[in-house]
Amino acid sequence: MIQQTTQRGTDIKLFGALFLLVGLIDVLIIEFFPAYALKLFGVTIAGPMAYVVKLHSPAVHFLIGYGFIFLRPWSWGLAMAYGGFGLTSELMNQVQFGFHQLRTGFMVSTALFLCYVAWRRILFVDPVPPATRLASSSPEVRL
Repeated sequence: MIQQTTQRGTDIKLFGALFLLVGLIDVLIIEFFPAYALKLFGVTIAGPMAYVVKLHSPAVHFLIGYGFIFLRPWSWGLAMAYGGFGLTSELMNQVQFGFHQLRTGFMVSTALFLCYVAWRRILFVDPVPPATRLASSSPEVRL
């Protein structure tokens, strides 16, 4: 049973559902607390432009969630890149604004998540190689 679950990627699909939930929560936080100033890469972003900048978070969470649920190959790279983005930003926030336990917890959990997703990478491999996908199925066209 456990082997069958890991081959189907149920764990990754559950992470995908969590990403969709986090994306929804992000949207609600942005709407209910518009004055919240986002801290990215050691800089506090405030003012009217902050609203647009804050929308990157739910957008990426929704994309990763969709990709994880349907095990899309591009979602692995997006999750790894966004995890690296988050780790780098939080490290710079720690340097600029001082040590904070919540930021440290985020960094540790993100690093562990990235390790887990890297370990489960095989689920995101496209089952049809590009050469086969682009090859003609008709024998008379083949050279």
